Amino acid sequence: MTQVNPELADINGEERIKSIHVSTEYISRYQSVNRIRDLPEFCIDEPKDLGGRNSGPTALEMTLAALNSCSAMIMFILRGEFKFDFEDVRFETDGWIDVRRIEMKRTGKTYSQVEPIAAHYARVTQRVYVRTTESADRIAFFRDEVERLCPMQRMLSDAGVPLEIEWIAEEPASAPRPGN
Repeated sequence: MTQVNPELADINGEERIKSIHVSTEYISRYQSVNRIRDLPEFCIDEPKDLGGRNSGPTALEMTLAALNSCSAMIMFILRGEFKFDFEDVRFETDGWIDVRRIEMKRTGKTYSQVEPIAAHYARVTQRVYVRTTESADRIAFFRDEVERLCPMQRMLSDAGVPLEIEWIAEEPASAPRPGN
């Protein structure tokens, strides 16, 4: 049963909480095939240097892609709501993970015997490059709202992942150049 915030007691949670479905079939080694809705199926795998077949991104890479995409979707929603002007946005995101296989090779221990340094990401940095004419104050407000409302940012934060998110304002390509 979903816990309901007392401030939201008058809201019918059954109407608002919906399930999403993903089916995953294990193929071999680190490779699995995933199906979502009627989209083309896709593989999640490990790179060859870590024993995979490099047939798709890793699950942790997919999480970073989901963080970027979720942030972009929230920006799109809030853009109209706050009449925030931006020409385009792109993300560069890095996650630091504990590659236990290195310790396994060094010590001869199995995966389950290696004491993890980090159970998931040790940290994640996200750089958001936004082409906008908005003021620094408006950008800060918009950034704070995106961070507050992005489910992927909240999920990583709630898991205790240190998130470093930097917004970099870039001049729009359509902006007039000085002296023109």
